[in-house]
Amino acid sequence: MYPRRSFTYIRPLLVFAKSFRKILQFQSLYSDALALADRVYIPPAYHNGSVRVEGLSVPGNLDGFKMRTAANRTSFDFWYFDAFSKTTGAAINIVFFNTGDFAENPNPLAVQISGTYDNGTEFFAQALASKGAVLKNDEEGVSGDWKGAGASFSGTNLNKPNVTYEIILDSPSIGIKGTFVLKSRAPAHYPCNMNVEGMNTLLLPHLHWSNAVPDAQAIVNLDINGTKFSLTDGVGYHDKNWGDKSVITSPKYWDWGHAQLGPFSLVWYDLLDYNSTEHTYAYVAKHGDVALASCAKNAVKVRQWGANTTYPPSFGISKAAGFTARFDLGGGQVLVANLTKEQIVHDQIVYARALGSVTGGIEGQQVYKGRGHYEEFIYGILF
Repeated sequence: MYPRRSFTYIRPLLVFAKSFRKILQFQSLYSDALALADRVYIPPAYHNGSVRVEGLSVPGNLDGFKMRTAANRTSFDFWYFDAFSKTTGAAINIVFFNTGDFAENPNPLAVQISGTYDNGTEFFAQALASKGAVLKNDEEGVSGDWKGAGASFSGTNLNKPNVTYEIILDSPSIGIKGTFVLKSRAPAHYPCNMNVEGMNTLLLPHLHWSNAVPDAQAIVNLDINGTKFSLTDGVGYHDKNWGDKSVITSPKYWDWGHAQLGPFSLVWYDLLDYNSTEHTYAYVAKHGDVALASCAKNAVKVRQWGANTTYPPSFGISKAAGFTARFDLGGGQVLVANLTKEQIVHDQIVYARALGSVTGGIEGQQVYKGRGHYEEFIYGILF
């Protein structure tokens, strides 16, 4: 049917096509590597002008920086870490901030460390990154160095097994030195979905969230001005928030927390906007396998209990005895977690955190005991 000479022309074209496909594949891999190999320096001065933040999820950047500049006075990008004991009052929070929300700070780059010792005594310290911050995200994972603050963090690639984060503190200005390590027990996620491209990252307008480590084993060894703080098998957690409007005025109220309850890893966000509309976000994993990652209307309902509690709430952690969280797993299954407040670990009136004992499980099945760490933000209720 075809003259023989046609194959003379076709064969080189086929060879070229194969070579071209290889070139395209190489370029694609190279582009992916470039997308991940990202580094930015944030200067220790507030940005004068508008700030752009990441919107929909980007491949490989669930826990990366969401702004390429220092914060202006109405934007923020921060990494939050916590850990607590399963048996004592020991709890710690470490937050790496690039934020304009702290009016008294001379620059937007701060590291805040707060918590309680075994005996319940509270501590708080803040170190400023006077030399700026270096943030990096590549195929190995993410890292941040708040230079001049004596504080840095690093985390391994979230798409690979055995995700581990480490914070190194060596800050003479606040008298804190040591390490904080998280070994993840559950996969990362966004508000409504798992760690995939093009997903919604908003909790409310202007308030974004991603959860790199929903549950972890925590190993902490710190010296805080001569006092030891140590956890050998604590419960740990890490997430981040970012946005282009003040985090203080974005929500009217929120109830957030995480818990280990038997084989379950639980995370919840229950927020009210300024129209008093409820927004809920729920995450449940069992033995590290995700059973729920949802922002459906009834994904989770969190309600305070104790004397004079109401909904919408009229007060925060200091007055409520605890709360009940009901997670809708689908198929008629509901996981109920009942938390009883044990100890307040940080209280700034409009924002407070506490530890509590947790009992519960899937209704009609085995009941487990565990512990949780939670916070309530009530700025919009009080002001």
